[in-house]
Amino acid sequence: MALKKTYLLPLIFYSVLSSASARADDLVIALGNFPPMFAKEGEPALFKDIIDGVYHYLPQHKVSYQYMVPNARLVVELNQKAVDGAANIFSQSEIKGCLTAPVFRFKDVAVTLKKNNYQLEEIADLAGKSIVSYQRAEHLLGEEFSAAVANSKYYQEVAEPMQQAKLLSSGLVDVSIGDKYIFLQSLKNWQKQSYAPNNLVFHEIFPPVYSRVGFNKQSLCDEFDQALATFKQHGEYEKIYDNYLKKLGYRSQ
Repeated sequence: MALKKTYLLPLIFYSVLSSASARADDLVIALGNFPPMFAKEGEPALFKDIIDGVYHYLPQHKVSYQYMVPNARLVVELNQKAVDGAANIFSQSEIKGCLTAPVFRFKDVAVTLKKNNYQLEEIADLAGKSIVSYQRAEHLLGEEFSAAVANSKYYQEVAEPMQQAKLLSSGLVDVSIGDKYIFLQSLKNWQKQSYAPNNLVFHEIFPPVYSRVGFNKQSLCDEFDQALATFKQHGEYEKIYDNYLKKLGYRSQ
């Protein structure tokens, strides 16, 4: 009987070690809460698709997610090490861990009704127009934008992207400023067929802005960056962005 116990102990010890090793490779990443970049579990989400694509090249990890976490809470969860990583972090000063290379691209555009035939080639061309934008846009988009809206006919910042889609589509403002994907998602949710994307013009007068993934271990940042580079080299990164434009009803103008 004692002999059997001596055989069992190494087996139990090996089983515990194997279980601990498997858990070491499991990762939990917190995601934001605004569509179409983020969404509830089981729903399409552009930024989650990018993370999934990167981790295709890191098969040693099993990744699970915390869904629909507000931006401020993302930072708290990461700093408290309640999660291994958090998506959509803008500044190293916010977190105690590390940041990856730029991952998630935001593309602010000026949107106008095609029938108005506005020619917007640069930010200064916004002067004299009535404009709606998202909260803190004047602070975030720089001095040139601030100067343009100071000379606008009307300028308002609103809390909900849906308000921007409604105001522009109803002809109550000349221009809406915001991320192209978020605007298209809002327009789709509003379901006004007479104001489909083909009736709009997207003026790309702003440079892109990027956010990153934050991790609480440098090794996780390093391996993510290497896999991200491979993901981009294979053309999969841009393909995700293009596919989401099509899903949202946008066709190249």
